Formats: sequence, C-alpha cells, structure tokens
Amino acid sequence: MVRRLTSVRARAALSAALAAAVVFGAGGWGVRDVVRDQWMTAAREKATRDAFSMTSTFDAGAMPHGTNFSFAVVLTDGRRAMVSGPVFSADLDRPLAGFPPRVGWGIHTVRGKGRFVVGTTDVLPADQIKSLTGSGGLPAQRLTVYVLVSPADAKTAVATIDRLLGWGLPVAVPFVGLIAWYVTGRALRPVEAIRAKMADISAHALDQRVPVPAIDDEITRLARTTNETLDRLEHAHHRQRHFVADASHELRTPLAGLRNSLEIALAYPERTDWPSTVATALADVDRLQCLAEDLLLLASPAPAASTASDLADIVEEQVAERAHTGDGPAFTAHTTRPALVRESETRLARIVRNLLDNAARHARTKVTATVARADGSVTLTVTDDGPGVLPEDRERIFERFVRLDDARTRADGGAGLGLTIVRDLVTGLGGTVRVTGRSTFVITLPGADT
Repeated sequence: MVRRLTSVRARAALSAALAAAVVFGAGGWGVRDVVRDQWMTAAREKATRDAFSMTSTFDAGAMPHGTNFSFAVVLTDGRRAMVSGPVFSADLDRPLAGFPPRVGWGIHTVRGKGRFVVGTTDVLPADQIKSLTGSGGLPAQRLTVYVLVSPADAKTAVATIDRLLGWGLPVAVPFVGLIAWYVTGRALRPVEAIRAKMADISAHALDQRVPVPAIDDEITRLARTTNETLDRLEHAHHRQRHFVADASHELRTPLAGLRNSLEIALAYPERTDWPSTVATALADVDRLQCLAEDLLLLASPAPAASTASDLADIVEEQVAERAHTGDGPAFTAHTTRPALVRESETRLARIVRNLLDNAARHARTKVTATVARADGSVTLTVTDDGPGVLPEDRERIFERFVRLDDARTRADGGAGLGLTIVRDLVTGLGGTVRVTGRSTFVITLPGADT
C-alpha cells in the first residue's frame, strides 16, 4: 500500500489535486472579491444617482415620490426631516446618530449602518421646510440627504460564488486527481511493459526486445535506446561465447600435441632428439601465443583512437619488409599520400599484415597493394595472381577458422582468423571490406581530417 502511494502515478495525482485546490481556491476567492467590488461599485453609482435626484427634487420645490431605497434627510440642527428604510428609526424628534448635517457631496460610513452617499440641497425656503417636517417656525436652511449604498446585490452575488466554491471544490479537486491518475497510468503503461519485458530478459534470452510504442514520444525513444542497448549486450554476449568456443576448439589440439610430444620425450629421454623436440615445442608455443593474441583481439572491443595514422606509410613499410626478405611472391605498392585514418598504427598494421599474409599464401608470383583517397575516404586494395575466391565463398572466408584449402594443415596456413580480424577491425572503424574480381580485397575506411 505504501509503495502504491509513493509511485509516480500516485505522486502525479496528488500533485494535480493539490494544484487544483490551490488554483481553484485562490481563483475562487479572487473572483469573489472582484464580483463583490463590481456590485458595490454599481450600488454606489445607483445611490449617487438617487441622492442627486432627491436633492434636485427638493431644490425644485417638490417632494420625492415612489422611492424604493433607504435614505435620510437631516436638518441643520441634526434632526431628521424624512427617513425611509430599515436602517433608520421612525422617530423624528431627536438627531439621527452618525448622520450629522453636511454641506457638499461625498461618501460617509456609519458603523453598524453601512456606507452612504451624502448630498446637500440649496437653501430651501421656510414654507418648504414646514411641508417636509410638518412643523412650523423653522427657518430657511439647507437639507442633507443620506442615501444608503445597498450591499444586498453584492451579498447575493458573493453568496452564489460561495455556494459554488463550497460544492465545487470538494468535487473538482478529487476529479482532477482522478483524471491525473488515469492519464498518468495510461502514459506509464508502456514503461511498465518495458519494465516487465526487461525483467523477463536473461542471459539465455538476449534476443528478446522491449515493445516500442507507436507514438513518437519520450517513452518511444526510451524503448528504442533500451533495444539498442540490448543489441549491444547480445552482440557482446555472443562475442564472449564465440571467444570461449573458439579458444577451447583451437587451443585443445595444439596443447594436446605439445603435451604428447613432451610426455614421450620424458618417457624415453635416451631416444629423444632434445634440440629437435624443444624446437618443435617452441614452434607450438609460438603458434599458441599468436592464436591467443588473435582470439583476445577478436574478443576485446576496439578503443577509440585520438590520433590519425597514415595508411600509406604502413603499407609501404610492410611491402618493403617483405620485398627485402626475397621469399615468396613479389610485393609492390602504389600509394597516394597522405592517407590518414583515425586509428592506431598497431591496428592498421594488423589489417595490412593479415591481408598481405593471406595474399602471400595464395599468390603465384606477385602481390600488389594500392592506397588511394577519394571523397573523404581511404581505400586499400590488395590483389594477388592466385586461383582466386569463388563467388559463393566470398562471405564465408571472413568467418572464424574457415580455410578454403582443405589440403592445408593447421600448422601451414594459420588458424583461419586473419580475415576475421580484418573484418572486425574494419567494421569497428565504420568501414567496409569486400572481395571483387578473382582475388582482390577492397577495404574502404573513413578518412581523418588533415
């Protein structure tokens, strides 16, 4: 239960409900104040019109009729000449508390009574004063008119808003929270599907992938990134399994032969040609060392290179070394400088050496290496005049431990990893390797900025 209350869905719903309560509450109170002020402004304007109408009527020598608002008319001695409305007393014999005689116009507030618009008439004759008050002997004088600014309409409008807030907030806040709960749940459903799928994926099921939503949003990008990560994990897992299988397969036979020859030599020391036995064992150890290095190179990812190397220099150097020995076919190089590739010299030299070794094993008389630059890329071409590669074998020769010449023994032709290493190194650099013609290997690598 606690876990569900602390989930993203619950937090989103609670946050939405809290935000709704704050917004609706503050907004409701703001609207309430605005409506009250508007209605009070309208009431003040009406009271001003009514007060002006009464003073104008008195100044014209007439009596007001048909008034439907609260007002009081005060003499100069403070006594009331006329009153109307519940806020005034009907007793006219004493001054009305809080309603003193005034001259001019304005707003007057009386505690417990409310706000009034105050207006003053001109000096009225004694006979008109008598008709107003019903008593004679009063001199000519001004009259002060108080008209109540009625809050009734404002109170009615505010009461309506209060009822809406009283009923609306308890309904609106949970409703917003439920909507947020539902929408968040719908939005997080693909995330839950991704999580459930990731929980099912193990080392024995790395081929599975998480579902990718149809809508292109953040969750879709998360699913795609997750699948890309799973692709890399699966590739690394297969690489590790291949390394273990290759190592056990390729190391078992030479190790068994080496052990057998050493055991026989120890069993019959007097009949053993020890220099020959040691030389053979050393050759087997060298071959095992080369094989282990090749397997480790295939199993480990290539580090990112920070500097560029000139492929033309590497090709010319290796061709010159082979031409100097004078063994095997003739090697020639044709290069265009500079041919910069962002990779270490060690790995580029490994690519060149493996290609030249492969060509030397199959060439009859000559091997030609060419380096060229075009459109931001560097191309290395190695061609020999050997029997060539059949079209159906041009992809298979890059697989591990593939030897097209069945007559060759493991001791004569290497382990069958040379071209596999070439393909892996070239692919890691973002390049391509292919076989064209009879026996021409073409490698294209991205060129480095000079």
